[in-house]
Amino acid sequence: MAIVNATTPSIVPPPQTTLKPPELGKNDFLNLLVAQLKNQDPLKPMDSSSFVAELAQFSQLEQSANQSKILQEVLDAQQASLQYSLLPLIGRDVRIKGGFAQLGAAPAPLDYSVSRDAVSVKVAIMNASGQVVRTLDLGAQKAGAQHAVWDGRDQNGTMMQSGTYLYAVTAYDAQDQAVPATMTSRLTITGIRLVEGQPKLVAGDLTIDPGSVIEFR
Repeated sequence: MAIVNATTPSIVPPPQTTLKPPELGKNDFLNLLVAQLKNQDPLKPMDSSSFVAELAQFSQLEQSANQSKILQEVLDAQQASLQYSLLPLIGRDVRIKGGFAQLGAAPAPLDYSVSRDAVSVKVAIMNASGQVVRTLDLGAQKAGAQHAVWDGRDQNGTMMQSGTYLYAVTAYDAQDQAVPATMTSRLTITGIRLVEGQPKLVAGDLTIDPGSVIEFR
């Protein structure tokens, strides 16, 4: 089950085409310089200092183009290197921030932490549309890291389809004040995917930024 954000369809007018003057490259610059030399007045040849200045501009233009090409090649090599460096994570379990429950053949683990003692802790499990399919009443819990398990069934006892679900924790203390809770998720990496040229981790239906991983096994 893919997690998607519902959006309202809208009619977008076609983009207006704006004509821009073509950019001159080093070949264009060289052609202009040669044409200038061919068509100069023999009685009034080009000043040597001006000619040297234009050659210097051409040299700078060529160096700039070469540097840009080399920089792009370095960036491409870094992205390829990072992509290959992520390959060993395929098949391994990672921990990331946020509440994601990966339901498969086995029950889905739910990890979270409450900042102080709570007399009431509930975990709401939601589908891709954000609808609550199951609420777990876990009662009172001490401050610190906690662990729960979802058996994959909804509120009516029906087994849900395999996929990725969201979960959220709400906790209250004896004064009926909300107790802050943070969630971390254990997911199994199933592949690597390029998104806008950047390598990302894939866990089932989720695409994960490698920088969000806080632990792996």
